Parts: sequence; C-alpha cells; structure tokens
Amino acid sequence: MNLKETCAIVGVGFSEFGKKVPKSTMTLTLEGCKRAIEDAGLTKDDVDGLLLVLPSQEGERHGWVCRTCSHLGISSTFSAGLDIGGATPIAMVQMATMAINAGMCNTVVCCYGWQNSPMGIPLSMPPGLDFTAPYGDLAALPFKAQVARRHMHLFGTTSRQMGAVAVTFRRHACMNPQAQMYEKGPITIEDHQNSRMIVEPLRLLDNAPITDSGGAVVVTSAERARHLKHRPVYISGMGQAHSGEFMRPWRDPRYPEGTFEGGKAAEIAFGMAGVRHKDIDVAQFYDGFTILVIIELEAYGFCKPGEGGSFVEEGRLELGGELPSNTAGGLLSEGHLMGMGHIAEAVRQLRGECEERQVKDAEVAFVTGYGGSPHEYPISFSYSTLILTR
Repeated sequence: MNLKETCAIVGVGFSEFGKKVPKSTMTLTLEGCKRAIEDAGLTKDDVDGLLLVLPSQEGERHGWVCRTCSHLGISSTFSAGLDIGGATPIAMVQMATMAINAGMCNTVVCCYGWQNSPMGIPLSMPPGLDFTAPYGDLAALPFKAQVARRHMHLFGTTSRQMGAVAVTFRRHACMNPQAQMYEKGPITIEDHQNSRMIVEPLRLLDNAPITDSGGAVVVTSAERARHLKHRPVYISGMGQAHSGEFMRPWRDPRYPEGTFEGGKAAEIAFGMAGVRHKDIDVAQFYDGFTILVIIELEAYGFCKPGEGGSFVEEGRLELGGELPSNTAGGLLSEGHLMGMGHIAEAVRQLRGECEERQVKDAEVAFVTGYGGSPHEYPISFSYSTLILTR
C-alpha cells in the first residue's frame, strides 16, 4: 500500500518550556496536546487516537497512556506508548499514518512530556551505566565525544567546523522568540572556542541545553485535512532504521564493511516521497550534538563522506543557504524538545508562518530523529525520517 500523502499533520502545540519548569510531566503533556488540538481547529471529541513518548521514570510509565487519555477526555480506539529515544516523535507520526490507513482511527495526537528531574527525583540510571560510570562515561555525551574524535581522526573535521553548526542554529533561534536561547543572543565561533570543554573534544556549545517541555502534533487523513483550519502539511515519505553501526567506522572507503545504517531511513523516505535531495527546501536535523549534524549530512546523502565539516563551515545550513536547516534553533538553541520541535518547525515552514526566519517558497521539508542506548550490549540506535510537503 502506498502511504504517500494519505495523511497530513494539521496541528502543532507546545507547553511552556525551559531549563526547569515547575510542572509535572503529565501537566506538560496535557498542555502540549491541548494546544495542538486547538491549533488544528478540533476538539477532544474529534480525536480517537493517542500515541505518547513514555516518560523517563519507570514509576511514571505504568498506565501512562490510559491516564493521559482519561485526563484529556479522549475516547480512543487506538493508543500506544513508545520509546526509541529522540527517534520517537517521528516514529509516532509514522505509526499514526499506518493506523489511520488501517482504519483503526481517524485522528491521532502524537505527544510527549519530559522532565529531566521529575518532581525533584533524579533520573533512573540507564542499563549498562554501572559498568561505564566509574570511568566517567555517563549517558550520551562521552559517547558522542568518542564519535567526534573518530570523525576528526578519519576526515580532519575540526572543532571550529562543529562550532559553525552551533553558531548557525543560534542565529536562527534569535529569530524565534519562543526559543530557550532567544534572550541569550547570538554567538560567534570565538564564543564556541572559548566555551568550556565538557568531554573532549565537545565543548559546552556543542551540546543541547536541558529542557523541560511537552509537545504534540495532530495527524489525520488527507481528505479530512483539506477541510480544517490550516493548509495541510502532507506526510509524503517516512523511513526507519535500527543498528549499532556507530561502533564501527562509517562510509569510509578504507573500511568498506563500515556503513552508516541510519542512511537507510532516508533512502526509504526519499523513495516513498519520490523526491531527491535537491528538492529539499528546508531541513530539520536531530542536533543533540553538533557532530551529529555533520554525520547526518553525510549519512543521509547531502554531501560525501568526510565533507560534512566543510559543508557546514561554508554556510550552507543558514537561511538563504543551499540547505537552510533547524530554522527555529533546533535542539541546540530552540530547546531539547525531544525532536518534536523539528516536526513542528517543518510544519510551520510549509504553512508559511515563520516570519523573518521563513524559507521562501518552502514546499518540501526533510526531518530526522535519532535515539539509542550506547551503554548496554548490544549497542543499538534508532533513526527515523520524514519528508513533508505542502
């Protein structure tokens, strides 16, 4: 079954968000859902599907989907809780599209709520950290530092090139009054180079900020979307891939067995949508770390292996550049909105709602998600992609 443009995103919404928001995970979730439903011009009675990112604490997860449905007053015929890290928001949109086409529901809210320290309780220790924590290898940051160092070794990528990503996305955030870093103003390459080292070679400004937030998007059939409040944003292509290849060299001709399996997620999406890289008007790359953007550009085929550093250094990701990207500021500067912010910004761009950061005549958007577990054997990562069109 060809799912191209059978469904559309018709609403987006977010709760208050920031470094520390004094609200529960459920409250953040409900606020995001309410605003997305209102943005679509719908009511809770129009919604019959609910997909959620499972919360970070095991104690919160029990009955999470049922409780959220109840608080929203939704009578759902299809619901589920998902967790593939930062790849989850896109995966929810993909699942909603499949569920609607299967006739299980008509309109699905895909949502999340996230607190980095819910109700003052520290996050649970992920599996595997008991073996790595004594050596300072905690969560994603030290692992991405190793990835960055490997890329620098293989291809000559520099810290200043990674800094170009941070500088560009902060510049975009300064055009977005809702961005977490909006009031902090723009940064320069010198600011990046002078920011303190967190895990060598990644500096403070190579990392996304801590963010408490909640957000949602509403997915419905293309037919129904044409009669709603906003111009529909059609789901034209989507793909996923799962692997542990980050532990091996990637797309380096010296290591032919080493490929970035995440690239398959883009190949599937491009094939379904029937578009090529040159057709993409605006992109939203998952950017928890600056090095990820450089790697994704190569893996998803926007430049050749080893050329990601020079690609970003030449200003191609800037508004007015060859591939304007993360136009709201991304995870690095809009806020770590779990990847939902990337979907929402792609929708806003295709609706033409972005004012001074608007990409002129934007018709096709590419969005990526990324998540995984770098500490538990076997190492595993998830990649998700969307191609949206107006």
